[in-house]
Amino acid sequence: MHRSAKSSVYKKLIILIAIFLIGFASLFTLNQIFTNLTNQIDKKTINLKNKITIGEFIAYDLVEIRSLFHELATTATNKRSRDLISEKIGDKIDDVDDALDVLENGGVLTRFIELNIAGHLNTIKKIAYYPSKDKNKLSLEVIDIRPKLNDINNMVAEVNKLLEKRTHYKKIKDTKMFLKSAKKIRRYYKALPSFFKRISENIRRLLYESELSLQKLEKQTLKDKAKYLKIKIALILFIVIIVLILGYIIIKGVNKDSQKVYLLNEELNENLAKQQRQEKSIRAILDGQPNIIVVSDGLHMIEANAKLFEFFDTFDNLDDYKAEHECICDFFDTNIPNNEYIVKKDYDGLNWAEYALKYPDKDFKVIIKKGSIKHHFALKVTKAIIDDATKEAVVVTTLNDITSEVNAQLKLKSLNKNLELIIDNKTKELQELNENLEQKIIIESAKVREKDKQMISQSRFAAMGEMIGNIAHQWRQPLSAINTTASGMILQMQLGITDNNEIEESYNKIMGYVDFLTQTIEDFRGFFKEDKEKVDFNIIDVIEKSLSVTSATYKDNDINLIKDFKVDKLMANGMPSELSQVFLNVLNNAKDATISNKPDERIVHISTVVENDTCIIYIQDNAGGIPKDIIEKVFDPYFTTKHQSQGTGIGLYMSKDIVEKHMNGKISVKNTKVTLDNKKYNGACFKIEIPKLK
Repeated sequence: MHRSAKSSVYKKLIILIAIFLIGFASLFTLNQIFTNLTNQIDKKTINLKNKITIGEFIAYDLVEIRSLFHELATTATNKRSRDLISEKIGDKIDDVDDALDVLENGGVLTRFIELNIAGHLNTIKKIAYYPSKDKNKLSLEVIDIRPKLNDINNMVAEVNKLLEKRTHYKKIKDTKMFLKSAKKIRRYYKALPSFFKRISENIRRLLYESELSLQKLEKQTLKDKAKYLKIKIALILFIVIIVLILGYIIIKGVNKDSQKVYLLNEELNENLAKQQRQEKSIRAILDGQPNIIVVSDGLHMIEANAKLFEFFDTFDNLDDYKAEHECICDFFDTNIPNNEYIVKKDYDGLNWAEYALKYPDKDFKVIIKKGSIKHHFALKVTKAIIDDATKEAVVVTTLNDITSEVNAQLKLKSLNKNLELIIDNKTKELQELNENLEQKIIIESAKVREKDKQMISQSRFAAMGEMIGNIAHQWRQPLSAINTTASGMILQMQLGITDNNEIEESYNKIMGYVDFLTQTIEDFRGFFKEDKEKVDFNIIDVIEKSLSVTSATYKDNDINLIKDFKVDKLMANGMPSELSQVFLNVLNNAKDATISNKPDERIVHISTVVENDTCIIYIQDNAGGIPKDIIEKVFDPYFTTKHQSQGTGIGLYMSKDIVEKHMNGKISVKNTKVTLDNKKYNGACFKIEIPKLK
């Protein structure tokens, strides 16, 4: 069960780590998705800006073409000049055509930009643009401008022809034709502004539309980014919350399993200690009996007391006995005087013990030889259930040596023939009895003292059991805190999310809890120290010390302890540790009664007063009181209302003995219905009276 609980803790820790890793991977993947979406939006914006830049280059080239065309039409006077200008116009047309190809098909446009800066006269600028993938959607720039380039080429060719003709007419001095060609050139020149104006208007319109598209795209980009950011934040928060909730649930489960393991260990330790105490108690009870007691299943020996080995002095212990014999019946003598004696191991399918159990009203006997001497024993057989769950039972056999009585009876039979001899023998016996009476009284007194010692020992064992329970309650919270702190520190170290400061802080917390546990042990040790002599002490201090011991169990069981001390000091003379035991017994009884009867509100009230040089301590509970038919017996030895596993019935008896014999005081109990501090009490009230130190 311990291994399964620990395995559950490890599995939950692994699940917790897996959840954190899945959450981290989800956050990383989510961030990548939204980053890609944002990058795609940015690429669209950059692409549109590059389109505008290419359009601006086209507009700039067309302006230069217009200037060159004007220069060609108005200032060029020789063929070389005309060819040079025509070549420049052709280069610019090629530049525009390249730009239109990029706008139409996509690609990178490379331009040399002249700068009037030393060392940077020419700068290369590259602009990438990628149009819509829809092949059926043609670029408006290409549709509007590319035909105009063909028109410009035709115009350049036409102007060159006119200029050549004008030069020719000038050369042959044909004034009429010269003037006619010059007039055509002027007409061409006049038409030039309106042509290029239309081109410029188309370019400006396209640039304006592109800028509007860019503004719209930028606004949409901002909206999309804001929307993506909100979605991203919402999803991140959702993932983080889910991971935290699952982590909390698993950590809580780990804590719960850890507490279960701890409680199981505590329960096993308690059961082991209880079993050891019970075994010692059983052994002490068995060995303290004056008769031979044998525990068996009828045929096989299980346990026996010391009286058996005193009788069979050839065996030192049970193991020696069982090495040679399995059953006590091996020693039953078959030479018997009558049928009251058991001799056989088998009675019609029943062993001797089962046969005796079948006839409980018969007084069976057995004869066992010790050496050559026959000993007669009265046989008492009982059946005891040792396991309520499995109904496993054992046979307890008591052998009471009645050899003297049997021999006396035999003597009586033989003396019936001679009454005087019988009277003489009886007289002698009476004389012997009188002579041995004092010795018997001494023996019986020793038995009484031995019984008192057993009661004191049992009282100490019971007190030790109560103290161990209180220690367990005092330790539960700090041990749980140590477990939680250590688990958290290990988990942080495994996840790599801690540093030395956090480790040191966790270490300091654990050391603080260890100091608390150490101090608790030191406090409890004082309860087991025996006082050597009477001393002066403050009863209030003893009460506070007893309350500190029971505080944890009271708190765990939701019992509200109310103190009402009229004075700070109640000085008395005696043994304070014994008085602490008295308070502890009464407080534990009040706790058990309150838990058992389950009142709506569990309350225990303790108060002190001084009356006529007497210190009086009242301990009142609200558990409903003690039944009238047993309240007079609560201070009797071995009287208890608790289950056998929970009480021995000697706590209050020893408390009465301590108060009245050792403290010259008095302890009593009665059922009361009172109102104290606006709270109604219906329960038992213990009154402890101790003489005040003068």
